[in-house]
Amino acid sequence: MEGNFRIVCSSCGREYEPTSLSWRCSCGAPLDVAMSVEGLEFDTDKFRRRSASMWRYREFLPLLEENCVVSMGEGFTPLILKRLWGVELILKLDYVNPTGSFKDRGASLMISNLKALGVREVAIDSSGNAGAAVAAYSAAAGIRCRVFVPADAPIGKRVQIASYGAELVEVRGPRAEVHRAVMRELGGAVYASHMWNPFFIEGLKTLAYECVEQAGPPDAAILPVGSGGLLLGVYRGFIELRKLGVIDEVPRMMAVQAAGITPVYDALHGPYGREPPRAPLADGIAIPHPPRLRQVIDAVKKSNGDAIVVEDQEIVEAFKLLARMGLFVEPTSAAALAALEKARAEGAIDKEERIYIPLTGSGLKAIEKISRICLGLRT
Repeated sequence: MEGNFRIVCSSCGREYEPTSLSWRCSCGAPLDVAMSVEGLEFDTDKFRRRSASMWRYREFLPLLEENCVVSMGEGFTPLILKRLWGVELILKLDYVNPTGSFKDRGASLMISNLKALGVREVAIDSSGNAGAAVAAYSAAAGIRCRVFVPADAPIGKRVQIASYGAELVEVRGPRAEVHRAVMRELGGAVYASHMWNPFFIEGLKTLAYECVEQAGPPDAAILPVGSGGLLLGVYRGFIELRKLGVIDEVPRMMAVQAAGITPVYDALHGPYGREPPRAPLADGIAIPHPPRLRQVIDAVKKSNGDAIVVEDQEIVEAFKLLARMGLFVEPTSAAALAALEKARAEGAIDKEERIYIPLTGSGLKAIEKISRICLGLRT
């Protein structure tokens, strides 16, 4: 299935073989999958006859070997419609994926291709969700896995990673030190990073496909941005749907950042002017230097989107509102709803628009932080 895609540098354009294990270009920039959808058809009748997972779209996914797919039923998660603050809200319950986050989509495709290449060991640095997803899918594939995490990563995520049999390496210091540690200790393992691996983002684009199949196209998508993979994946999915003639316009990409760590907002509007908190409530988007920052900014601009910064108290209120809807998510997911309220108040979202928000992670991932929100407990 290699014929319909290439691996190219996002900066200099250098091409790599689809079977390459390079995790970045020799120029230092991230690599991308360049995939052609020419001759393909987005046939929803055909999809309905397939499994209720992201693999119902398999001809749109850059897969090396069909018989090496590593899947646990990820994707095609529930979707509910709500009217809130005058808009039609499309909530995608992606926190019900096998490991409790949207990262399962990227991990499934990435690990499937690494399995096809005969990889026996992988390593990743992660604040939690990506590490859990890669650990789980590596276990399912029979691949050894080491996950480097910040020493103060949520205990629920650390326990989850270790439970899959991965080697958990806790690193003290800033997030950048976690990356330096995995580079120092990589050894013979393949670096399987959700931030850098080009296949990971391709798995995430299925969030756009599912939105259109399940509910029709939105006017805008509000997406938490840490490394930027979620926004880029959703954006690419909508770009492909436009090329296929399924939608007329690409929805606006609205990048959500938490006060204190706002690289996308800063690049678009200038410094937000807030010191990073010691323990970010939305730890999943606490990435000060995302490697794909230029690409995220480009996607936001080309889609006529914007960046929205939310404060911790706004995230808390959004979490409580979602919980009263019966939706138990981690604070990073709640940040997107907080951004919707802010964007609506500021006029960036118009009344009667359709707004897509993937709820990206389960509240069980951050139970100690949520205990302080709901019960006033000190942990």
